[in-house]
Amino acid sequence: MVLKKQGKNVVDMAFAGGLAREDHIFKALALGGEFTKLVCMGRSLMIPAYLGSNIEGVLNPSRKAAVNGTWDKIPAWLEKEIGSTVEELFAGYYDVQSKVGSDEMKNIPYGALGVWTLADKLACGVQQLLAGARKFDVNEIGRDELFAANEETSAITGIPHMMTVGDEVAKKILMS
Repeated sequence: MVLKKQGKNVVDMAFAGGLAREDHIFKALALGGEFTKLVCMGRSLMIPAYLGSNIEGVLNPSRKAAVNGTWDKIPAWLEKEIGSTVEELFAGYYDVQSKVGSDEMKNIPYGALGVWTLADKLACGVQQLLAGARKFDVNEIGRDELFAANEETSAITGIPHMMTVGDEVAKKILMS
């Protein structure tokens, strides 16, 4: 904000490090405001890719070496709760199929299906957080969505401390 007020160009920003859920994405976008162009997620996307490769190794034994799967069978709890076919195990299966076509699905790694499914879940969660914040476009998220949990952070970042957020509104309601 300081550079923007001085009329200088502000570089695009990316946030990374320990970001795994929808609320993490929302907070990262809010922290950098209009300058945040990317939220990096590493391990959180590797996990569904790895699990997908394990499932592929079980359901397609001929591909087990290629995908480096380590399971010998689908875990009983997973089969009981969700299913035992690729269509049952990946909620995003039919979305991917509608994009690439039925014939191409045989070439899609199950790890990719896992990543697609997580990305779809994250997108839905961010949409719900946007709606809760009464923002209907990701570009509308800004630092006003945040409050600082301690005074030092508030002083350094300029983000209001949690004890002062909404204070004037509350006092106005109480005094009326």
